[in-house]
Amino acid sequence: MNYFFKILSACLFLVFFAETINAQNITLDKVEPPNWWTGMESSELQLLVYGTNISETKPSIQYDGVLVKSITKLENPNYLFINLDIQNRVKEGVFKITFDAPNDNELVYEYELKPKRKIDRTVQSINTSDVMYLITPDRFANGDSSNDTTDDTIEKLNRSNPDGRHGGDLKGIIDHLNYIEDLGVTTLWLNPFLENDQPKYSYHGYGISDFYKTDSRFGTNEDFLKLTELCHQKGMKMIMDQVFNHCGAGHWWMNDLPSKDWLNQWKTYTNSSFTNITISDPYQSKSDLDVHTKGWFDSNLPDLNQENPFMETYLIQNSIWWIEYANLDGIRMDTYPYPNKHAMARWVQRIYDEYPNFYIVAETSDEKVAALSYWNKGQTNKDGYTPYVNSVSDYPLYYSILRAFGEENSAYRIYETLAYDYLYGAPFNNKVFNGNHDVPRLFNELDGNKDKIKLSMAFVLTTRGIPQIYYGDELLFEGPKPDGVLRKDFPGGWKNDKRNLFGEKDRTKDEAEVHDYVRTILQWRKNAKEIHKGKLKHYKPKNETVYVYFRYTDNQNTMVIINNGKKDIQDFSLEHYQESLDGYSSGIDIITKQTYSSLQNISLKADTAYIIELEN
Repeated sequence: MNYFFKILSACLFLVFFAETINAQNITLDKVEPPNWWTGMESSELQLLVYGTNISETKPSIQYDGVLVKSITKLENPNYLFINLDIQNRVKEGVFKITFDAPNDNELVYEYELKPKRKIDRTVQSINTSDVMYLITPDRFANGDSSNDTTDDTIEKLNRSNPDGRHGGDLKGIIDHLNYIEDLGVTTLWLNPFLENDQPKYSYHGYGISDFYKTDSRFGTNEDFLKLTELCHQKGMKMIMDQVFNHCGAGHWWMNDLPSKDWLNQWKTYTNSSFTNITISDPYQSKSDLDVHTKGWFDSNLPDLNQENPFMETYLIQNSIWWIEYANLDGIRMDTYPYPNKHAMARWVQRIYDEYPNFYIVAETSDEKVAALSYWNKGQTNKDGYTPYVNSVSDYPLYYSILRAFGEENSAYRIYETLAYDYLYGAPFNNKVFNGNHDVPRLFNELDGNKDKIKLSMAFVLTTRGIPQIYYGDELLFEGPKPDGVLRKDFPGGWKNDKRNLFGEKDRTKDEAEVHDYVRTILQWRKNAKEIHKGKLKHYKPKNETVYVYFRYTDNQNTMVIINNGKKDIQDFSLEHYQESLDGYSSGIDIITKQTYSSLQNISLKADTAYIIELEN
């Protein structure tokens, strides 16, 4: 019988049978979260305890400042949920949780409390001064070949399979941090690195089988902590990709669920409708809403039920645990509109209570601003829902970029999309991008035209929002769908690779040109306060091909001119833009270093962007 079908059958037709408890057959196998911290804003802590017949025990704790508020049994006798009150006076240390079993037996678990990190959260942890670099860990670099195949995971190394494990790991990212730093990005976002114990298609990370454990083929929790610490030493930041809509079919609890409502289950297998607009639809039917939010993302990705209060708390605490353990700077939440929206809003609020101004970006793949703004409204929506999340993935702008620099060749598409920013609560907090792990490579979307690729890079790195680029797009990586192809290996990340694109000597002329172009903008951007904190003013494109906008503060002003046309333009008049040029007499292009002593006219080359710092 197919592995996924067996798991799915067990989930969909789960029945708990009464059994006679043998006092000797009691085990203590797992406690989650595995540890916690003192000095947290909330004193509440829920412990999930798992073991054979563990519900037949009576837990107790004797530790000053730690109180057992309640103990809850669910349908499955192999689970207990212990709700603790970690009081302000509690001191760091290790305390014992004693589980008294029948016949005077007892089990003991030693639980550690560590002091909470002291971190300045007076400003948003990731902001418009940052640029994210998205990496799919399995495809970036293999730094430790000894963990390519591990005894505790099912799927083994097969680099010839586009959908298989290729061997990239956290050590490989550590080994190439200098490349990433030199490029000029400030923030790393890794696709999920937690354990994905599936028989196939496990490399991408979105089928998590243990929410507290790094996949052994990527390394250890300590390796991730080391990577984050090295990033911080270099002045860089770390975003963790988290997934709360679903887990993997290989998750440790899937063969022994705490309760029938731990998952969203159906009489027969039911996919999500993948229709985000159902959430905000004022005329929605309950059946449509249920199919979207409770249908499964895939047959091997069981849908978690956030309406179960124990599940909701479990997920909230998992985020807090990773923020505290690894000193995270941000979280990217996968498939944000698919889980229960009220549970997700409480998740956001709980994180902000603990870490004010912490950066959270929601993956919201709507193509229209009106739909996307539901999640970044800045206020309560008409249906009474307040999203609270402070950043969304700007898919409307992404599709406009493809239309502007692709077949339509119309910069008006970008102008039009940005004109709808009034619908957002915080448009400057949107994550803007021209590629990621879910869409065909930028190279393919723009027909391999390096000039159009450069235009898209110039725009993404200078418009409003927080930019993100996908690893290798700066080197013209090719990759159409399917996913296993577009998420390609980085040449030079494996010992026997014929080319090493981490270094200069193996790059083609075009690869070097685009890489250096992106690097120039990124390095300049680090100190461009008008980009970090400035306003945006743009002008309707001339002939739909020349798009001009300004990023400015009271004393700094940068003019960006994008000639999206196929022809050079001689003596392009700047008269139409005088309201933004008033008080400035000259400028210098940060890419070419060309000086413009007059701001009356400018000659524009075809398919070229000009980023001109204005001077008085």
